[in-house]
Amino acid sequence: MSRKIPTTIKDPELVAQRRREIIDVATHLFLERGFHKTSIRDIARACPFNLASLYMYVTSKEDILFLVAQQLIDEKARAMAAVAILENDPAESFRTALRSYCRIVHQYRPHIRLLYRELDVLSPQRREIVMASLSTVTDVFEQIVRKGIEKGVFADVDPKLVALNALFLCHLWSMHARALRSITNNNNEFFEMQSRMLLQGLLRREAVAAKRATTAARRSG
Repeated sequence: MSRKIPTTIKDPELVAQRRREIIDVATHLFLERGFHKTSIRDIARACPFNLASLYMYVTSKEDILFLVAQQLIDEKARAMAAVAILENDPAESFRTALRSYCRIVHQYRPHIRLLYRELDVLSPQRREIVMASLSTVTDVFEQIVRKGIEKGVFADVDPKLVALNALFLCHLWSMHARALRSITNNNNEFFEMQSRMLLQGLLRREAVAAKRATTAARRSG
């Protein structure tokens, strides 16, 4: 199935604006009431336009949920495509990738919570598109980990498993914010803790010692 949702409006800027408004309203209502207990009419009432206008941009509630997924997919792809993979510093590359994804998770916390809860509502073809989009994140981490192993900086680990660990540890910020309050309310601090924990398991002992020595030299200088 194409990712494209049909519209009768010819102005792409207007379509993008109206769909952003629909996404914002629907995400809030779906999380508050649940997908099945929220009607198209409820969404239209909360939008700055009427029900007839809403149907110019979507044809169903499933379309709206898929718009939420598309927005998240697009933002993840943009963020991860911008990650610079440093040839000679896989540890810093890993931190950069993790920081980028943590920021996306922080910015789109409601989208992620909603998709975890309501993903099964989407048709099998649309679910497959959403699940396949995870590779835009995991592929970057896998590439970094493989380079680190080749260079002898990272231990001999499974790159795919590390990539999935990184992805789901970032998702904790969205899914378990209440449980994390006793640890930290700060996204940057959360990122620092997660990156330290992941890199401790990735770096070879010699690399850890070298990194500590470099850090100590910088501080003393």
